[in-house]
Amino acid sequence: MIQKTILTLVGTIGLGTSLLAQTATPNAAAVDTLTKEVAIAVFEKIDQPKAQDIYNQLLECGDGCDPQMIIRTVGSWDQVGAKLEELSVLKNTQRFQALPPAEANAAIRKQLLQFYVKHKAEKPYSVPLTPAVQLQILAKIDGLLPPGQPDPAQPATDQPATAEQPAVDAETGLSDEGNIDPVALQMSRLERAVKEEQEKSMWMIIASGVIGLIVGAGAVYWLAYRALKSEVDRLTAENSRLAAQLDQAQRSKPTNTPRPPQNQPDYKTKAEAYDTIRAELGTDPLAAIRQLKQSASQPASPAAPAPPANPVVEASVRPEPAPVPMSQSQGTPPPVRNEVLYFPPPSPNGLFDSGQQMPALSPESAYRFSISAEKPDVATFSFEAEPGRVTRLLTYRNYMIEPACDSENSYSSQHTRIVNRRDGEAVRENGGWRVVTKALIRYE
Repeated sequence: MIQKTILTLVGTIGLGTSLLAQTATPNAAAVDTLTKEVAIAVFEKIDQPKAQDIYNQLLECGDGCDPQMIIRTVGSWDQVGAKLEELSVLKNTQRFQALPPAEANAAIRKQLLQFYVKHKAEKPYSVPLTPAVQLQILAKIDGLLPPGQPDPAQPATDQPATAEQPAVDAETGLSDEGNIDPVALQMSRLERAVKEEQEKSMWMIIASGVIGLIVGAGAVYWLAYRALKSEVDRLTAENSRLAAQLDQAQRSKPTNTPRPPQNQPDYKTKAEAYDTIRAELGTDPLAAIRQLKQSASQPASPAAPAPPANPVVEASVRPEPAPVPMSQSQGTPPPVRNEVLYFPPPSPNGLFDSGQQMPALSPESAYRFSISAEKPDVATFSFEAEPGRVTRLLTYRNYMIEPACDSENSYSSQHTRIVNRRDGEAVRENGGWRVVTKALIRYE
């Protein structure tokens, strides 16, 4: 029983709807067409299955169909349907139903303009309802509800249009002001305002991007500066630490120590050996030597008596004259000794000044010369200076060391000592000593 009642009610509603659609006025049909065309433009831009289903059904239905019924039937887009219903308010008023076509056309144009102005801030409505689309919709409305016609009592040829009077459209019979001002002109102004807003937004985006780039570049520069400054500070601290360690090592590490003299004979040992020989030979070494020679040349006979020693010695000595060589051997001068001198650094061309030579090591000395008596014009030299003078000599090594020495290694600020590896050679020249062969040193 309940099912029959529901079916009867649905049938009555469908019949009433069909009768209402059949008895709808042209003004109401134009409003439905306006609503349908706006709905088609809106749902065409929505990429969603049900939205596309609504769009396809709107395309298939005729000019007089009700888009609200299609939207409610498909579902999920009732909010859009509620906003589109704002366009259908006109057909529900008795006054609009009684308006002539021209006035109804103007009312529909005004309603579309109000709808666009109200919802232009929303992208689903502002994007599809472009001025071109709105003009197409209004063209369909003009086909259903023709706009007002010109007055036949005043033909257009009697009073030609002037600059002060707007031109009359040949198709619609309305002036440009009357035809465009209500909708197209207002829409163009709105579009211009929207474009201005878009351009303003674009310029704001560009300005924001430029400002962001400047701020970002400043931030990158600041970070790079901070990193570089911290690296410089670290290197400065490391340099100070190494300098402190170097100073401490220089204070604790012994510097150059004077090298013991080389090529110098041991006179003390030779003198002791000479004294020992003299003690063994006695006061008359010549007689002792001859006695030893005779005893070695004559074979000893055990039976023969030994002759007295004194007569033999006297007989052997008397015929011999006094030997001169023995007296010379007794008065032989001491061995030749090498001369040791100390010189300050040479001139840049490698010449040592004899006027500056010293017999002992002094603060101004830097080189030790050894001169042999056999070759008094040739001397060997080596680098030798007081420990406290090495630092100054290293500082000015180009003038004080390199003119007379070659080095095995390169100098660095960490070196504090100089070790002589090979003696150099110099010859006497014009009251001085000219470097012939440079000495070889090593920085340590």
